[in-house]
Amino acid sequence: MAEYHVKNGSAVAKAFKVRGGHTVVPAGKEADLVDAKELTEVQIEAFDREGVKVRAKGGKAKKDEEDGDTKSVTEVLAMADDKDVPFMSFKSAASKLLGDKTPAKKDEIVLALMELATKP
Repeated sequence: MAEYHVKNGSAVAKAFKVRGGHTVVPAGKEADLVDAKELTEVQIEAFDREGVKVRAKGGKAKKDEEDGDTKSVTEVLAMADDKDVPFMSFKSAASKLLGDKTPAKKDEIVLALMELATKP
């Protein structure tokens, strides 16, 4: 199970599967989801296209932030290939290296990281 912060910028309410049922985030509102079903990269990107921002909370990504654990470009690229690493954990680690210009899609993030790795 995962934890997410959702900011619904779309014109319609969005429902998310959670343990024991679902949680609805009304249009224009924000909510924290606890014990939510893990979302795939494709699902997060689809929500993003609809104006719904989904950000992972808690778990390993939060622990890394609290520890100040900034990974190298090589380590973050390895996370992209690891099927056991959730997309939002990978994106969080990449954003520590890329900053505000971090792309939304995984393949674009990988390209930006490879470009960063080749800079002197």
